[in-house]
Amino acid sequence: MNNHSNPRIVVIGAGPYGLSIAARMAAAGIDFRIFGKPLERWRYQMPKGMFLKSEGCASSLSDPTGRRTLAQYCSDNGIAYGDRTMPVSLDTFTAYALAFQRDLVPAVEDVRVTRVEYSGGNFTVQLGGTEVVNAAGVVVATGLENTSHIPPVLTPLAPELLSHASQHCDLTPFRNKDVTVIGGGQSALEIGALLAEEGAVVRILIRRPWLAWNPRPSGQRRSIYRRLRYPISNLGEGLGLWLYCNAPSLFRHLPDDIRFAKAKSVLGPAGAWWLRDKLDGNLQLLRGHQVNEVHELGGRVRLSVSNEHNDKIELTTDHVIAATGYRYDLRRISFLSESLKSLLETAHSVPLLRSGFEASVPGLYFTGLASAPSFGPGMRFIQGADFTAREVTRHISRSLRRRLPAAVLRTKSPICREA
Repeated sequence: MNNHSNPRIVVIGAGPYGLSIAARMAAAGIDFRIFGKPLERWRYQMPKGMFLKSEGCASSLSDPTGRRTLAQYCSDNGIAYGDRTMPVSLDTFTAYALAFQRDLVPAVEDVRVTRVEYSGGNFTVQLGGTEVVNAAGVVVATGLENTSHIPPVLTPLAPELLSHASQHCDLTPFRNKDVTVIGGGQSALEIGALLAEEGAVVRILIRRPWLAWNPRPSGQRRSIYRRLRYPISNLGEGLGLWLYCNAPSLFRHLPDDIRFAKAKSVLGPAGAWWLRDKLDGNLQLLRGHQVNEVHELGGRVRLSVSNEHNDKIELTTDHVIAATGYRYDLRRISFLSESLKSLLETAHSVPLLRSGFEASVPGLYFTGLASAPSFGPGMRFIQGADFTAREVTRHISRSLRRRLPAAVLRTKSPICREA
C-alpha cells in the first residue's frame, strides 16, 4: 500500500489509460497515488452482452514488460482469441483489465477526487472525504466521464423518457417496450441489437442515408504492393490510419483546424463487421431520418421526424436512447477549479497539449478523448493507451529530474515493490 500522503504525482481515473500510466510510472520508480474505481465505466455503464469495437490486437493495456497483453491473458485462461478475426467480449476485456490492475497497480484508491487547485507551481487535490493531497503533477485520465453528448433537440424530454447509451448496463427494464435509438455508429447499432435480443421493439434513426461498416477480415495473403500501399495497423487498413497509430507525435504539428477536424471525422460512425448479422431482420433501421421536434404525450414520446426526401413522419415510442457519441468540454470537468481552467490554453473548449500530453499549466496532463485533437484519433480508443502511458511517464520522469534531488529519484514507491 502506498503510504505517501503527498506523492509527487496524482492520477485521476482507473480505466485503461489511468492504469496504463500508473503501471509505467511504477516501473519508472515515480511516487504517485491513483484515485478512482477500477474500470468503473466498463463494469457499470456498458450493457451486458456487449463486444468491443476495438479488435483484440488493439485492446491491451500498457505493460512495461510487454507480457500482460490481452492475447496472453486469453491464452492463460483458455479463452478463444484472435488478433483481428474474433470480437472481444466486454466480460473478457473487463476481467483482463482487472487482472492487470491487481498485478501491476494494486494500490488503486477507490476515492473520488472532488477538487483540483493550482498555485505556486503545485497542485492541491481534494478527495471525497476530508483528505487533501499536495502534488507536483496531476494526470487527468477520467475517460468518457462527463462527455456524453445528447443533441439539443432531444433535451426537452424528461429523464425517464430520454437517456444516453452510456447510462445502460442492464437492458432488461426495456423488455416489451418500444425503444427508439438515435445514431448510426457502433454504439447505436449494438445497443439496438442487444435491446432486440432482450425483447424490446426497436427502431434506429440514422441521419445519413447509408450505414458504414468496418470491413470483414479476409484472412487472405496480401501482396507486397498492398502491404506497402495499405499497411495494416491496430486501427485498420491504410497509410493514414497507420500513421495515426504509429506516429501520433507528428499529428500535433498539424494546423489546429486540420487536427480538430481529423480527430472528429477519422474513424467516424461505423458498425463492426461482426455486428451486421445481428441486425438483419431483428429491428427497424430508418436511414436518412432525423428528429426535428419531440413532445411528451401521455407518458410516451412523440417524435416529429423527416426523411431524406423531406417527408414528415410522426413516431410514438416509450423511450429514446441517444447513442450520439461523446464530446470533450473542459467546462464540464467539475473537479478542476475555475481558476485552474482559466490558465489553460484551449480550442473549442478542449485543452491544447504539448509534448508528453502536458497542458499549458506545467505538470497537468490530459489523456484519452481530451488528447485526440492534439495527438490524433487513435487516442479515442484503447490502443492509444500504450503511447500515452509511455509519453506521459517519460515527460514526468524528465520533469521530476529537473525538480528533485537524485537521491529522491532513486527511491521507488511501495507500489513498485508490490508490482
